[in-house]
Amino acid sequence: MTQIDYITLYHSGIIHLIHREPFETNMDVYKRGWFIINNKERVPDAMKLQSLSLIEIYKNKGMVFDI
Repeated sequence: MTQIDYITLYHSGIIHLIHREPFETNMDVYKRGWFIINNKERVPDAMKLQSLSLIEIYKNKGMVFDI
């Protein structure tokens, strides 16, 4: 079975497309998508928000980052 390259999340009347990274599970993309939606106003730079969402997923898996 082939996975779709993105997931769709509906929040506050807006449909958000969250693109999947090649190594992510469905649950990773889902959690990262909600992280992005919930932090969009706090971090207005889209590239930085994308990076922070990936870092957050891997922090939860035990990785350590020096930022």
